[in-house]
Amino acid sequence: MIMRCCNDTYTRDVEGWRYPWGGPVTGASDLTLADLMAIDDVSCVDAISAIRPLTAAERRWLAGDRAARHEIVVHRNRQQATIGDLIVGMSAPELHVVLMLTVGDIAEAAGVSKATIDSYRYRGYLPEPQVVRGRTPLWARPIVRRWLATRPGSGWRSDLYVTSPAPTATAEPAGAN
Repeated sequence: MIMRCCNDTYTRDVEGWRYPWGGPVTGASDLTLADLMAIDDVSCVDAISAIRPLTAAERRWLAGDRAARHEIVVHRNRQQATIGDLIVGMSAPELHVVLMLTVGDIAEAAGVSKATIDSYRYRGYLPEPQVVRGRTPLWARPIVRRWLATRPGSGWRSDLYVTSPAPTATAEPAGAN
Protein backbone atom coordinates (compact mmCIF):
# COMPACT_ATOMS: atom_id res chain seq x y z
CA MET A 1 0.00 0.00 0.00
CA ILE A 2 1.31 3.44 -0.93
CA MET A 3 -0.18 6.62 0.46
CA ARG A 4 0.49 10.17 -0.75
CA CYS A 5 0.44 13.45 1.18
CA CYS A 6 0.84 17.22 0.61
CA ASN A 7 0.07 17.50 -3.12
CA ASP A 8 1.68 14.11 -3.69
CA THR A 9 5.05 15.42 -2.53
CA TYR A 10 5.51 12.67 0.05
CA THR A 11 4.73 8.97 -0.22
CA ARG A 12 4.38 6.39 2.52
CA ASP A 13 5.37 2.81 1.86
CA VAL A 14 6.06 -0.05 4.26
CA GLU A 15 9.32 1.63 5.33
CA GLY A 16 7.78 5.01 6.16
CA TRP A 17 7.46 8.48 4.61
CA ARG A 18 9.68 9.37 1.62
CA TYR A 19 10.53 12.33 -0.61
CA PRO A 20 9.93 12.15 -4.38
CA TRP A 21 13.62 11.27 -4.85
CA GLY A 22 13.35 8.32 -2.42
CA GLY A 23 15.07 9.62 0.71
CA PRO A 24 13.36 9.26 4.10
CA VAL A 25 11.61 12.31 5.58
CA THR A 26 13.45 13.16 8.80
CA GLY A 27 11.22 13.14 11.87
CA ALA A 28 8.11 12.11 9.95
CA SER A 29 5.38 10.22 11.75
CA ASP A 30 1.95 8.96 10.84
CA LEU A 31 -0.95 11.31 11.46
CA THR A 32 -3.88 9.10 12.45
CA LEU A 33 -7.61 9.64 12.61
CA ALA A 34 -7.36 9.44 16.41
CA ASP A 35 -4.89 12.37 16.33
CA LEU A 36 -7.35 14.49 14.35
CA MET A 37 -10.35 13.56 16.45
CA ALA A 38 -8.43 14.46 19.62
CA ILE A 39 -7.93 17.99 18.29
CA ASP A 40 -11.53 18.64 17.27
CA ASP A 41 -14.84 17.02 18.12
CA VAL A 42 -15.93 16.14 14.57
CA SER A 43 -17.00 12.99 12.81
CA CYS A 44 -14.27 10.75 11.46
CA VAL A 45 -15.28 11.44 7.84
CA ASP A 46 -15.16 15.22 8.42
CA ALA A 47 -11.77 14.93 10.13
CA ILE A 48 -10.22 13.06 7.20
CA SER A 49 -11.94 15.21 4.57
CA ALA A 50 -10.21 18.27 6.05
CA ILE A 51 -6.86 16.63 5.15
CA ARG A 52 -7.56 14.64 1.96
CA PRO A 53 -10.32 12.78 0.10
CA LEU A 54 -11.33 9.39 1.45
CA THR A 55 -10.61 6.37 -0.71
CA ALA A 56 -13.43 3.95 -1.52
CA ALA A 57 -11.82 1.28 0.69
CA GLU A 58 -11.59 3.72 3.62
CA ARG A 59 -15.27 4.62 3.21
CA ARG A 60 -16.22 0.92 3.26
CA TRP A 61 -14.02 0.24 6.30
CA LEU A 62 -15.41 3.21 8.25
CA ALA A 63 -18.92 1.97 7.41
CA GLY A 64 -18.10 -1.37 9.07
CA ASP A 65 -16.81 -3.53 6.19
CA ARG A 66 -13.95 -5.32 7.98
CA ALA A 67 -12.87 -7.03 4.73
CA ALA A 68 -11.74 -3.60 3.45
CA ARG A 69 -8.99 -3.47 6.12
CA HIS A 70 -6.63 -5.22 3.69
CA GLU A 71 -6.91 -2.27 1.27
CA ILE A 72 -6.19 0.56 3.70
CA VAL A 73 -3.12 1.89 5.53
CA VAL A 74 -3.35 1.67 9.32
CA HIS A 75 -0.94 2.45 12.12
CA ARG A 76 -1.16 -0.95 13.83
CA ASN A 77 -1.65 -4.57 12.83
CA ARG A 78 -4.57 -4.72 10.39
CA GLN A 79 -6.30 -7.48 12.38
CA GLN A 80 -6.45 -5.35 15.57
CA ALA A 81 -6.86 -1.93 13.97
CA THR A 82 -9.56 0.42 15.18
CA ILE A 83 -10.99 3.43 13.35
CA GLY A 84 -8.52 5.68 15.17
CA ASP A 85 -5.59 3.77 13.66
CA LEU A 86 -6.41 4.85 10.10
CA ILE A 87 -3.45 6.85 8.74
CA VAL A 88 -4.71 10.06 7.16
CA GLY A 89 -1.45 11.88 6.51
CA MET A 90 2.02 12.76 7.72
CA SER A 91 3.31 14.91 10.53
CA ALA A 92 6.89 16.19 10.20
CA PRO A 93 8.88 19.09 11.65
CA GLU A 94 9.51 20.51 8.16
CA LEU A 95 5.75 21.01 7.72
CA HIS A 96 5.45 23.41 10.67
CA VAL A 97 4.12 26.66 9.24
CA VAL A 98 6.91 28.72 10.84
CA LEU A 99 9.57 26.70 9.02
CA MET A 100 7.98 26.69 5.56
CA LEU A 101 9.03 29.02 2.74
CA THR A 102 6.95 31.59 0.86
CA VAL A 103 7.43 32.79 -2.72
CA GLY A 104 9.52 35.67 -1.34
CA ASP A 105 11.77 33.31 0.62
CA ILE A 106 12.34 31.12 -2.43
CA ALA A 107 13.07 34.18 -4.60
CA GLU A 108 15.68 35.37 -2.11
CA ALA A 109 17.31 31.92 -1.94
CA ALA A 110 17.36 31.64 -5.75
CA GLY A 111 18.60 35.21 -6.27
CA VAL A 112 15.64 36.16 -8.49
CA SER A 113 12.52 38.29 -8.14
CA LYS A 114 9.20 37.12 -6.69
CA ALA A 115 7.69 37.62 -10.16
CA THR A 116 10.21 35.13 -11.58
CA ILE A 117 9.27 32.54 -8.94
CA ASP A 118 5.57 33.12 -9.70
CA SER A 119 6.36 32.63 -13.38
CA TYR A 120 8.22 29.38 -12.61
CA ARG A 121 5.27 28.21 -10.54
CA TYR A 122 2.64 28.88 -13.19
CA ARG A 123 4.76 27.27 -15.92
CA GLY A 124 5.29 24.15 -13.81
CA TYR A 125 9.04 24.68 -13.23
CA LEU A 126 8.61 24.90 -9.45
CA PRO A 127 7.36 21.95 -7.38
CA GLU A 128 3.78 22.21 -6.14
CA PRO A 129 3.54 23.82 -2.68
CA GLN A 130 3.11 21.36 0.17
CA VAL A 131 0.47 23.56 1.82
CA VAL A 132 -1.63 26.58 0.91
CA ARG A 133 -2.76 28.77 3.84
CA GLY A 134 -5.43 31.14 2.64
CA ARG A 135 -3.95 32.31 -0.66
CA THR A 136 -0.33 31.83 0.44
CA PRO A 137 1.50 28.80 -0.99
CA LEU A 138 4.12 27.31 1.32
CA TRP A 139 6.99 24.94 0.54
CA ALA A 140 9.03 22.67 2.82
CA ARG A 141 12.71 23.60 3.02
CA PRO A 142 14.08 20.23 1.83
CA ILE A 143 11.87 20.37 -1.27
CA VAL A 144 13.12 23.89 -2.12
CA ARG A 145 16.76 22.95 -1.44
CA ARG A 146 16.45 20.01 -3.84
CA TRP A 147 14.77 22.20 -6.48
CA LEU A 148 17.49 24.88 -6.18
CA ALA A 149 20.20 22.25 -6.62
CA THR A 150 18.60 20.68 -9.70
CA ARG A 151 16.91 23.55 -11.58
CA PRO A 152 18.29 24.82 -14.91
CA GLY A 153 20.85 27.61 -14.52
CA SER A 154 20.15 31.31 -14.74
CA GLY A 155 19.40 32.51 -18.28
CA TRP A 156 18.64 29.05 -19.65
CA ARG A 157 15.83 29.12 -22.23
CA SER A 158 14.85 25.80 -23.72
CA ASP A 159 12.62 27.48 -26.30
CA LEU A 160 15.55 29.43 -27.81
CA TYR A 161 18.17 26.73 -28.08
CA VAL A 162 17.71 23.67 -30.21
CA THR A 163 20.19 20.91 -29.71
CA SER A 164 21.65 19.95 -33.06
CA PRO A 165 25.00 18.56 -34.14
CA ALA A 166 27.67 21.18 -34.76
CA PRO A 167 28.51 21.68 -38.44
CA THR A 168 31.67 19.97 -39.51
CA ALA A 169 34.21 21.88 -41.60
CA THR A 170 35.40 20.14 -44.70
CA ALA A 171 39.03 20.75 -45.52
CA GLU A 172 40.03 21.18 -49.13
CA PRO A 173 43.04 19.16 -50.20
CA ALA A 174 46.21 21.20 -50.49
CA GLY A 175 46.97 22.38 -53.99
CA ALA A 176 43.42 21.96 -55.24
CA ASN A 177 42.32 24.46 -57.87
